[in-house]
Amino acid sequence: MKSKRITKIALFTAAALMLNLIESMLPPFMPYAPGAKIGLSNLITLVALVLLGAGDAYLILLLRCFLGSVFAGNVTSLMYSLPAGVISLAIQLLLYRFLFKIISIPCISLLGAIAHNAVQVAVASIIVKVNLSVMLAPMLVASIIAGIAVGIAAFLIIKYLPKKLFTDYVKTQENK
Repeated sequence: MKSKRITKIALFTAAALMLNLIESMLPPFMPYAPGAKIGLSNLITLVALVLLGAGDAYLILLLRCFLGSVFAGNVTSLMYSLPAGVISLAIQLLLYRFLFKIISIPCISLLGAIAHNAVQVAVASIIVKVNLSVMLAPMLVASIIAGIAVGIAAFLIIKYLPKKLFTDYVKTQENK
C-alpha cells in the first residue's frame, strides 16, 4: 500500500470517526424513532466509495465502526453498526456501479440509509428476541430525511472537492 493511499484512508477514517463521536453525543434527531441519527459518518463512507473505491470505503467503514464503538465506550453498538454499515455500503456500491447513470448520489444515499435502518431493526429483533418490525416505519421516516441530507452533502463534497487530490488514484484504478 502506497503512503498517499494510506494517508487518504487515515484522513477519511479520522473524519468519519470524529463525526461518529460527535453524533454519538447528540440526542436522536427524531424523538419518536429511538436511536435515529443523521449518520454523518456515512457521509464520509459514501464520499470514499466514489473517490477512493469500494475496498478503501469498506476499510474506512470497518475502522470507523470498531474505533467508534471503543472510543464512545459502547462496544455493544458494534453489533448494530457493523452489519448495518456493511450491508448499506454493499447496496450503495451496487447502485453506484450499475445504476449511477440513471440515479443520483442522494438517491444512492437514501437507499443505503433505508437498508441501514432496516438491518439495525432486524439485528435488534434478533438480539432482544422480540419482533420490532413496528419500529421500522418511524425508522424509515428517519432514513428518508437522513439519507437525502447525507446524499446532498456527499454530492456537494464530491463536486467541489479539488479533483487534483484524487487524480493520481483515479489514474491507477483506470489502469487496472
